[in-house]
Amino acid sequence: MSAGVTIKEFADRSAASAAAAALLAAALRGALEKSDETGLVVSGGTTPQECFRNLSRQALDWSRVTIVPSDERWVEPHNVSSNEHLIHTRLMLGPASAARLLSFYLEELQAEEAPEVIANGLNRLARPFACALLGMGEDGHFASLFPDFAGLEGALDPENSNQCVVVKTAGSPYLRISLTLSALLDSNTVVLLFFGDAKRRVFEAAVAGDSAYPVAALLSQDKVPVTVIWAP
Repeated sequence: MSAGVTIKEFADRSAASAAAAALLAAALRGALEKSDETGLVVSGGTTPQECFRNLSRQALDWSRVTIVPSDERWVEPHNVSSNEHLIHTRLMLGPASAARLLSFYLEELQAEEAPEVIANGLNRLARPFACALLGMGEDGHFASLFPDFAGLEGALDPENSNQCVVVKTAGSPYLRISLTLSALLDSNTVVLLFFGDAKRRVFEAAVAGDSAYPVAALLSQDKVPVTVIWAP
């Protein structure tokens, strides 16, 4: 494990979610003290939802924040499977409703055409991002960088110049767009939030160097500090 990984354990998921939200808010405030605007990368799924609710109530200048999905299913934004839908309904509420969102789904394009256009949008944002909030699956994936993705090796290369890729995985009926590890590491800090004993075992295996789990590449890199937040 990289020396830049810090593990914080909590007795319950509510406490872990509150701690993650506090870390994200602190990272955003710190970035906004140094720059006119900043970005926040966030994952989808059920794990970050309570964190999102806590974060949305934080008093900061959200009008200077752009929210960027770590990944997205190639579905319309109103689809309940869309991470954009999750961000709008769980995070962009109250004070956080003033934030902007970089949408990955572009109706006029095919999925295969999207990475170049999305990269252009990313290049217009202030970098590095203030923080990236990531989750982890029981197969060790983060963002949409799944073990069976044919382009996984390149997507996990921290020196890869490509910021996002189209992902096809057996576990999803949809094509996905995912930020690459190199794009995610263009952040001041990374928070990895996950729950449960099964995922903890995956994490421990990845820390021990089991490269079958994509998250091992995130945990072994030494470019950006990673704070791991876990609860049973």
